Amino acid sequence: MTVKETNAVWKEFDEQKITHSATHYLFSIDGLLKENGYARAVDISRSLNITAGSCSTGLKSLVKKGFIDEDKNKFIKLTAYGEEIIKRIEQNRIGLISFFQKTLKLDEKTATVNACKIEHLIDSEVVEKMKAL
Repeated sequence: MTVKETNAVWKEFDEQKITHSATHYLFSIDGLLKENGYARAVDISRSLNITAGSCSTGLKSLVKKGFIDEDKNKFIKLTAYGEEIIKRIEQNRIGLISFFQKTLKLDEKTATVNACKIEHLIDSEVVEKMKAL
């Protein structure tokens, strides 16, 4: 790869719509909604084992990006866009774990940890081709 091509890849990486941290927030919110029927900042901060201040900052970013909404009673829900992101990342996670276990013969824990590290970065098309192997 040329320097120009490498820089283009890094620029694309920097412009990812969702970060690793944001992914964890969205999965926490989704899990709380499924488990309790609601999600509040205090529940999310407990779920992620982070401070209320950190959680508040993270949630503001997710609202700004259009992934979540917060109502007047401070209940948080995923937007349609947030739900779409969750589904895509979940499919990537499942595909990566399967590839890591079946093709690379990694144990479940190693496969899961490594899938978590890249699930939000990798193109779904790449994961589909990996699954086809």
